[in-house]
Amino acid sequence: MIKDKFMIRIQEQNENVKKYSNISSLISTVRFIIFLGIIAITYGITKINYKSIYVAIDFVFAMIFVALIVYHNIIKEKLNFAKEIININNKYLARINGDWLDFRDVGEEFINKKHRYSLDLDIVGKKSLFQFINIANTWNGRRILAETLLEAKYDKDEIYLRQEAIKELSNKLDFCQELEYLGGKHKKQLQDPEKLIEYAENKEVLIKSQRIRALIHFLPVFFILLSGIIIIFKIKKIYILIPFLILFQFLLWMIRFSKINGIIRPVGGFRYNLETYVNILKLLEKEKFESEKLNDIKEILFNEKYSSILAIKELDKITEKINLRYNNALIYLVFNGLFLWDYECVFLLENWKNKYGVKVKMWVEAIGEIEALMSLSVLMQIDEGVSFPTIENSRLRVMAEKLGHPLISSSDRILNNIEMDNSIFIITGSNMSGKTTFLRTIGINLALAYSGGPVHATKMSCPILDIYTSMRITDDLKNGISTFYAELLRIKEIIDAANENKKIVFLIDEIFRGTNSEDRILGAKNVLGNLNKLGVIGAITTHDLELCILDKYNRIKNYHFSEQYKDNKIYFDYKIKLGKSTSTNAKYLMKSVGIEILED
Repeated sequence: MIKDKFMIRIQEQNENVKKYSNISSLISTVRFIIFLGIIAITYGITKINYKSIYVAIDFVFAMIFVALIVYHNIIKEKLNFAKEIININNKYLARINGDWLDFRDVGEEFINKKHRYSLDLDIVGKKSLFQFINIANTWNGRRILAETLLEAKYDKDEIYLRQEAIKELSNKLDFCQELEYLGGKHKKQLQDPEKLIEYAENKEVLIKSQRIRALIHFLPVFFILLSGIIIIFKIKKIYILIPFLILFQFLLWMIRFSKINGIIRPVGGFRYNLETYVNILKLLEKEKFESEKLNDIKEILFNEKYSSILAIKELDKITEKINLRYNNALIYLVFNGLFLWDYECVFLLENWKNKYGVKVKMWVEAIGEIEALMSLSVLMQIDEGVSFPTIENSRLRVMAEKLGHPLISSSDRILNNIEMDNSIFIITGSNMSGKTTFLRTIGINLALAYSGGPVHATKMSCPILDIYTSMRITDDLKNGISTFYAELLRIKEIIDAANENKKIVFLIDEIFRGTNSEDRILGAKNVLGNLNKLGVIGAITTHDLELCILDKYNRIKNYHFSEQYKDNKIYFDYKIKLGKSTSTNAKYLMKSVGIEILED
């Protein structure tokens, strides 16, 4: 059973939680006893009887206490890891059980109501594909996943390379879960790295003159040496030089403080990003991959000449120096007066970006790419009904066997076969029969196919097409646009795209629902006639059976969904069938909600 692998991991980690909790409690107790011992011995030494043996014992106790603190932190980290891995596995089970709608990360910032299919196909936002599969935590990982689902621009070869990588990641569940844990440790503190990338690629320097830079480097050394000589040799006559030099250096720092602050403050704020990147890179460095795509990413990250892990570690150490300003304001002021600390931090940053700057964006993107590929592998972990599609080169055909909607739980999901072979479907059927869901099923699986991900079908093939939809059309009162006019604009966009590029697939739900039946039928006939003439493929749903006469064109075919009535109840099978619909259910549904039928 597909749930078993997650249940086993939860059970294993529950045992670890119990084990590490017990160890943590024991260490806490021992630490407390050792601490009391240190206090007692110290008191005995100072107040009762000083003996060197007691000092030695006190020192040993102090060392044991420090060692216990270090070991306790290690145990706490293992305990946190075990707890978080349990949460991660529970989220996989939630996906299987259909309880994933409470996942917090919905990719809200990627919502674009004007996108050609995002809103209609539930790609990002609440109840979306992004919310369902995302396990990326870094800004770039989340962005790359969203962009991949919204604007995949991969050719056939790249799609196959991605498929190979995703398939390999689906067999590395422990690796994926550990990387998800590392990325999520500080998710709330992670920032968009755009400012870090901008700084890394910027060639500007604080001080262009090498002589002045050298002087600023030399001043603190000169000051410390001179101060040491004055103090050691007790040259009282020039004691005044020491505060004078401190004041001089302090003023030198203040003169450029505003510009220095503008440089190091943004960089210093990336502490959690850098820690996250380092941890992820350590994990990636030791992992062995077979797929070409994943090895190409590792080559970007761990090139012998420009190793990302060394560079990020160096930057992390520099940011630790920068963050002294946030740890203790007094020490920060003293350090700038004595060592021109901020200048040194800036010079370290400039040396770092001269060495690695042009590579930073590529490294951050590579980490994000791994996270996005991992997210696309989630479907393979939670459902046995997925497969990788074949990409057609020449034939304008979308074919699938047992095609289902990935966001519908397996207990409710209905599977259909489809063969849209250089054709346009007119899909009729009564209310609630499954027409709209069928369109969304086609669209969301195509979006997955073009991302390189698995689709919910036992078999699928498709060419690379631009997806256009018209489903959730709403009016825009602010700009004086009615629902009908808004739909006209969307359909005009589809026709314009078809004029420019024959390789599109359109999915239109309840065409022209916002106008009267006569105008709707006339408008729909003309739209379908234009799209048929342009040679594109797609499907529309409609209640207007009059449109079914358009099957006189070779490329237009009629399909329908139907229902059955039994014991005064309505039953849908949600199965698509050839031909036009022969039934309606509006009167029955009105009766079922208690509306009296006065005219028939």
